[in-house]
Amino acid sequence: MQKFYTTVILSLFFVFSYGQDFKFGKVSKEEVMEKSHPIEKDANAAVLFRNVSTYFEYYPSTGFTLITNVHERIKIYNKEGFDWATREINYYKGANSQETIAGLKGVTYNMVGGKLVEDKLKKDGIFEEDVTKYQLRTKITMPAVNEGSVIEYQYSLRSPFVTTIDDIVLQYTIPINVLDVKITIPEFLGFSRHFNPRSRLVFNVQESRKPFSLTSSSMDRNGFTVVEHSISTSKVEYQQNTYSFVKTAIPALKEESHIDYLSNYGAFIKWELQYTKFPNAIMENLTQTWEGVTKSIFNDGGYDKELSRTNYFQKDLDKLLEGETIPLKKAQKIYAFAKSKVKWNGYLGYEAESGGNKIYKEGEGNIGDINLMLTAMLRYAGLKANPVLVSTVNNGIPLFPTRKGFNYVISSLDLNGERILLDATEENASFGELPKRARNWNGRIIQDKENSDWVDLMPKTQSKNSYSLNIEIDDENNLRGKSTNILTGLYAKSYRDNFKNVNTDSYIEILEKNKGNIEIANVETDGQLLIGSDIKETYTFEIKSGVDKINDKLYIKPLLYLSESDNPFKADKRSHPIIFDFPLRDSRVVNIIIPEGFEVESLPENSIFQLMGESGIFKYLTSQSGKYLRIESVLELKNLVYTPEDYDNLKQFYAYMVEKHSETIVLKKS
Repeated sequence: MQKFYTTVILSLFFVFSYGQDFKFGKVSKEEVMEKSHPIEKDANAAVLFRNVSTYFEYYPSTGFTLITNVHERIKIYNKEGFDWATREINYYKGANSQETIAGLKGVTYNMVGGKLVEDKLKKDGIFEEDVTKYQLRTKITMPAVNEGSVIEYQYSLRSPFVTTIDDIVLQYTIPINVLDVKITIPEFLGFSRHFNPRSRLVFNVQESRKPFSLTSSSMDRNGFTVVEHSISTSKVEYQQNTYSFVKTAIPALKEESHIDYLSNYGAFIKWELQYTKFPNAIMENLTQTWEGVTKSIFNDGGYDKELSRTNYFQKDLDKLLEGETIPLKKAQKIYAFAKSKVKWNGYLGYEAESGGNKIYKEGEGNIGDINLMLTAMLRYAGLKANPVLVSTVNNGIPLFPTRKGFNYVISSLDLNGERILLDATEENASFGELPKRARNWNGRIIQDKENSDWVDLMPKTQSKNSYSLNIEIDDENNLRGKSTNILTGLYAKSYRDNFKNVNTDSYIEILEKNKGNIEIANVETDGQLLIGSDIKETYTFEIKSGVDKINDKLYIKPLLYLSESDNPFKADKRSHPIIFDFPLRDSRVVNIIIPEGFEVESLPENSIFQLMGESGIFKYLTSQSGKYLRIESVLELKNLVYTPEDYDNLKQFYAYMVEKHSETIVLKKS
């Protein structure tokens, strides 16, 4: 209750603060001297003020232009907040026109010798880059940033694409003190707004209408030998719809473990154009269905052409598949061939920007180029393959039917009643594995230009991580042994992603990190370069003083560095779903030789703990056979997604596992 009242009081403080001058350049000494955020004391930075104003301007020569003005003032509390002094502005270009940035300026404010000092953003702090063929980015790095600095910047984004209003971000991973948003749209354009249903924040939007008029003129020329000019003027009266709100004390979007993409749960507004009704024209209904979106992508993206063109690879594929009759073997050969023939250039997209013929010659293409080529190859071999439209993880989950809901394409292969999803752009993915960027809930499969449907993109096959340690205890209570680790599926892919190009010495340093006083040697890895195979890694190790000796008794935590010592779920409550990357089975087996002159006094009790029925299980088993001890820990999770309501059960499940892993074996003198 005390926390509630404190929050209310501070929210009122921000409301009254809104009355202060937030005009650009009116930063106060008090803002710069503030040491910590009044509500979120652990905040590394905070947005003191954010203003977004979007409206349409009419120019007689070019028509309407969509303008978005952005002004932000950000407080940097400590060095961890320095990243907020670098800001990015993303914008777009088309075939004949593009968005532009105007009026970009910024200032950093510091207290020096009791005085407020300003450092202006200069050209050397502004960087422009082409992100993709259609996306541009301007990055600004503010000057003279220190702990306590306040930075401020503003710009105007001018867009010829008047039927598309960009998403408006309403929540960051730092608190926002005051947020002021205003959108003004002419009645010719019927937009609906969509707040993120996954966010718990509520924004009270004020709606209003006001009249507006625009005047246009034209010049007519009459006559041949005698030329006469006449100027005609027309005036159009119309209404503008305004949507506005001011919200204070917006909390930071908190990072939580095991989440797909944090921004999917933050507050934002998306705008959907539903109709147009221009003067002297009939209303055009633009509300779409997913079937309509898919059909437009198929037609406009040239899918029919890309999927039917085979002449550029036909000869090579005939040679590759000569004598092969088994459909699965054909598909695997084609998949491997496509990956080796054309490499991904780093650009996303569901369209073939260069086309199969060109990338086949040049050896490089975007996502659409490569995976549409792969689909065409599979079809040429007589296999049932279709493209699948995908929204990557960082593109979010579309809230309504729109082409912007997709930015990626993969291939689907139907074989013996099973659907196999393929992406030939990922070097370390094996047949049937998707990279993490493409594993984003559901995709839209296109059977033909008229028919499409949703398909599940999430992995179904269990990936395994199996550890085995064989240990001896010497006279000085050091532990010597051999480790064997076998990785399958997406565990193996992750290993290749992280360590494929790491040299042996560097890799040993990585292995030894956070394992105590350990020395690792004789590292050997099999299967790392053979994509799709299991990886087997072995090494020898010695841990100095790995056993505690107290009064002639030896105390050993048998799982050593394989134990789970930290519960990833510590918070009292969970706001977001808990999401694991894939179904998993982690097993850890430790075999210990009881040293001469000792016997077992106590072993941890055997235990089996189930998570909500059959969604998960943890086993901890110990046994003795003569002078040999065997300790086995197994974790299996079948579900990928657990709801916030499941959080307490999952937290308890992991807490129990951490507790069991901390238990000791006690050996006494025999």
